[in-house]
Amino acid sequence: MRNRYTIFLIALLFSFGSAAQEFAKNSVSINTSGPVQAFGFAWGHQLTPKTTLTVFYGQGVPNSISDWNFEPTDAAGDPNTASSLYGIEFDAEFGTNSSWQGVNLNYRPFDNFDAFRVVFGGGVGSLGGTLVDPDGARYLVRGGGTFSYLGLGYGLKPVKGFQWGVDLGILRTGTFEVNWSPGTSNSAWPRAIEIMEQSNSGHWIPNLQLTVGWGF
Repeated sequence: MRNRYTIFLIALLFSFGSAAQEFAKNSVSINTSGPVQAFGFAWGHQLTPKTTLTVFYGQGVPNSISDWNFEPTDAAGDPNTASSLYGIEFDAEFGTNSSWQGVNLNYRPFDNFDAFRVVFGGGVGSLGGTLVDPDGARYLVRGGGTFSYLGLGYGLKPVKGFQWGVDLGILRTGTFEVNWSPGTSNSAWPRAIEIMEQSNSGHWIPNLQLTVGWGF
């Protein structure tokens, strides 16, 4: 009896695997990503057997962090004790009012390894967060506009049924601005200026994304 169940299970898995290899022209998916915590959904369409056009939408997830700091450094990479942000710990919330939408192209360059993808694209969106210093000054950080993306992916093969994939890439964002309310601090203005400078010192943001979907 046990052998009969084993044979049945193997046959079921084999039939599922065989069905999953049928070519799918379209797909829908949901995803989660980081280190900017977010979730999103996408629609994919096969332009060719090797190329997928993906239209996506993402939404940031508010994430609070206590005692967060910038750790400013000088040109040599040492702690910059002269910085107005040196030693300041903020109560921070990231991902507020953050969303984006755009288009990616996924290209599979290898005939015998079609799970591997090269991904590039871009879109428009906004990123936001709030910092509160120990003196009660509040800094509202906002960035937006166009962005570009380049990455590598594994999975999400254009097959019918269940799909999954993982992507690792990098985003090029737009500029950030900072609005602030001073609270009881006399240092809010120089801190706001340096927060803006730090936010705009590097526009490259890493992105790790996990996706599950369905092809049809």
